[in-house]
Amino acid sequence: MKNKILTLTAATLALALAFTACGNSSSDESEAGETTGGVTTGEPVLENASADTITLSDTNSEVTLTDGGTYRLTGSTSDGMVTVDAGESDVTLILSDLAIGNPDSAAIYVKSAGQVTITLEGENVLTNNGTFEPVGDEEVDAVIYCKTDLVMNGDGTLEVDSTSGSAIVCKDAMTVEDGVYDLAVGEDGINTNDSLTITGGVFNIDAGDDAIHTDGILTVEAGVYDMTAAEGMEATIIYINDGDITIEASDDGINAAQKNEELTPYLEINGGTISVTMAAGDTDAIDVNGNIVINDGTIVIEGQSAFDYDGTVEYNGGTITVNGEVVETIQNQFEGQMPGGMQGMQGMQGMDGQQPPEGMTPPEGVEGQQPPEGMMPPEGFDGQTPPERPDGQMPQPGEAFPTDMSEYETEA
Repeated sequence: MKNKILTLTAATLALALAFTACGNSSSDESEAGETTGGVTTGEPVLENASADTITLSDTNSEVTLTDGGTYRLTGSTSDGMVTVDAGESDVTLILSDLAIGNPDSAAIYVKSAGQVTITLEGENVLTNNGTFEPVGDEEVDAVIYCKTDLVMNGDGTLEVDSTSGSAIVCKDAMTVEDGVYDLAVGEDGINTNDSLTITGGVFNIDAGDDAIHTDGILTVEAGVYDMTAAEGMEATIIYINDGDITIEASDDGINAAQKNEELTPYLEINGGTISVTMAAGDTDAIDVNGNIVINDGTIVIEGQSAFDYDGTVEYNGGTITVNGEVVETIQNQFEGQMPGGMQGMQGMQGMDGQQPPEGMTPPEGVEGQQPPEGMMPPEGFDGQTPPERPDGQMPQPGEAFPTDMSEYETEA
């Protein structure tokens, strides 16, 4: 990445305006490499810069915010990064028709802050279609990478593209209140370490791994979701209270798995409309390594395995349709399968002429305890292992028993 760094704080921006007003020069730009009112840059000072507006460009592509406050980010750069390193102070970033590309790291990197809020205005595009290189000791792997609590809201849109990384990674707790999110990534759409709460928004996600993932508790209060991924939603505990959710998945549609050792996997659905379409193979529409409780909502599943759970299930209300059929009970994928791994009539082998279990048809030629044709014993045969032939060999399968047993007689 180009070595063009702009370090801004609320105080230095205010000083910049004061010095500009009092200066003798009428120029909007200082010379490259100058320090003007506490604003240091390797290129000319940003035009139209103010206490709350930062305009990025290819000549002013890297910005570091070291003080709390509200910053409006606009402009476009093909090789840039906004870094927040504000200690314990809260920071709000307003993305206003912002476009940042970064071929080897995050477009927005939050190193430290009390809480960061990202508000969407207009149309915003953030991309990394190259690789992700570490930033110091931090293994940055997302276009928006945040190490503190993160809130996202606004009435604008955010488009994120990355062939090798995730769209949004939050190492703490994250809340999405509204906004439109178009995420096309090679890894996860949204990934958090602590918890993820979604109270609104529109999510169009195409992900190579999980569309929405948290190691902790995922709470979905509302929103519209159209997701294509290996797994649609994954967390240790999942609450779905409302929302319009459409998932196409190649592994699990909704997965409550042990991602946090302090929590027990659990899924509770209290409302909303959920449509899950599964690819063929070893896939589950709803996979829970614990208990399931469904109190309300409309669930439509297309796939060979609708539910796979390790604990108990409570179906108290709502409507569940599996492969076009409304079901009254929730059946685990292993229920009703033939025991012992028997497939077809392979379990009939070794029945020793006994009757097959109820509902199983014996193979052709087996009538109750009668052996197949060609293996009828001679009169007087007691049903035990037949005697050896004169040549010392046992009769072969399909070989008729001799009618003259004198050949088999031995001297007393």
